[in-house]
Amino acid sequence: MDGDEKDLWATFESSEGEDKAKALVNLSYISAQRGDHRESLALCETARDICEFSSPIENKSFLAHIYFGIGYSLRGLKRFSDAALALEKSVLIYQEIGSEDANHILCEEGDAWMEAKEYLKAYEAYRRVIETFNPDTCDIILARNYSGAGMALQRLEEWEMALDHYLEARKIYKTLREPWRIVHCDEEISLCYFRLNDGVNALHYAELALDFAVTAQDEFHILWAKTRLALAKKLLGEHEIALELFIEAKSIMLRLECPDWRSVIKTEHQIAELLDLLGRNDESSEVLRRIKVLEEIIFDGEDDFSVAF
Repeated sequence: MDGDEKDLWATFESSEGEDKAKALVNLSYISAQRGDHRESLALCETARDICEFSSPIENKSFLAHIYFGIGYSLRGLKRFSDAALALEKSVLIYQEIGSEDANHILCEEGDAWMEAKEYLKAYEAYRRVIETFNPDTCDIILARNYSGAGMALQRLEEWEMALDHYLEARKIYKTLREPWRIVHCDEEISLCYFRLNDGVNALHYAELALDFAVTAQDEFHILWAKTRLALAKKLLGEHEIALELFIEAKSIMLRLECPDWRSVIKTEHQIAELLDLLGRNDESSEVLRRIKVLEEIIFDGEDDFSVAF
């Protein structure tokens, strides 16, 4: 325990009310920084109890901040639904006092609902930011919520609405000259067009994404741009090229430090499907046989392949 931590504990022991709670919140920062989210949560919850029950305070902003800390700690513990509810409480308090911080936390609430796989709730949180956006606030917040809403809508398989949100996000990011964010939008716009059976536009945005990724020498985005390009080529009937692109994408996936095995498996399914389309049925069957055990381990009956990547 360093000197600052000892001083904070001393302040906690000698104080009352809000000062006591503030010492706990500052201690929670230290716990969070060292990755001890369980301790951080306990400290924030004790601070909340002091402010709400033992010594009710007038400083609503501080109470909202405590609920944000609870939500942050719960996310660290992967208790995503509980985190979203705590963040929702923070939002409500900030809204009650008319603070601009409400929208910042509302975006975090959307992220927590996404992590909890509560995609409709995530979409609703992101949309509330969009609908109450203050034009004097930084535009990147608006773009981030359009993009987040697009992601939630993809999970809900609302492809046309998802496309509209990603196009709006892209438009804002372009005015802000944010190429790293635009390439993500281009990848997801391409996927939406693929799901809407528009191969021409799917191809166009996949090529935009790949052009940037190659220029930036960004292997992560090269991987996803090639995946989107493969889907577009598949839709356009260019099966040989699509197969080559999926094989290249899978190779990049497996070079990453922590491969996303769900995406690897989904890519293998695309490869198997293309092999079938090319009349190479024995090779397709072998791909599916080979990945069966990995598929059972990774998905374990929880997911299907209804949403491409």
